Amino acid sequence: MKQKSSSLNMATPLLPFFIFSLFSISASQSTGSLPQPASKSLSIAYIREAGDCNYRVNITTSCSSPFYISSEIGVLFGDAHGNQIYEPKLEVESGNAFGKCRKDIFELIGPCTDQICFFYLYKNGSDDWIPETVEISSPDIDTVKYTYNSSIPNDTWYGFDDCQYFPSPSPPPPPPPSVPSTAGCLPRWKWLASLIPVLFSSFLL
Repeated sequence: MKQKSSSLNMATPLLPFFIFSLFSISASQSTGSLPQPASKSLSIAYIREAGDCNYRVNITTSCSSPFYISSEIGVLFGDAHGNQIYEPKLEVESGNAFGKCRKDIFELIGPCTDQICFFYLYKNGSDDWIPETVEISSPDIDTVKYTYNSSIPNDTWYGFDDCQYFPSPSPPPPPPPSVPSTAGCLPRWKWLASLIPVLFSSFLL
């Protein structure tokens, strides 16, 4: 009986650790879809909400990529409400940024969003750059990770869109058809009743 109590006491301090580990795993979201060119209807519209938020974008370049690229890389990501963080050219401090087997981290400031559900990369240049993964994190949203492992086509927004967009409010229904007005029209029985005195007076004459 004492042995069982001792085991329970040893397991109790570990309980918060397991709960924290479970929460940490569930807080990170990863998509299993494949990157695709953006729809032709994609519009870059900076819809600003109150306040600015900080975002960290970690880009890992594949070891199959060239040692060095001269292309400019841009990013576009956002939520299902249309709020977007748009950076047409990521500012790099190293001349070997986006090189083979590298991990580059960028700090961006943009409008506060709900959960990120779409992400696109843009390459302006002819290098055969092959990003491996992209991870977006912010204090106010769950971390999102996208796996590329493929070349980025030139001058094309290329990435993922897992959003279930909120539809625009439906227009109000049309008004009901108008009922013909009866103003100035007497019901049939009232019309007949009004004729009786006239007929009666004519009969007396």
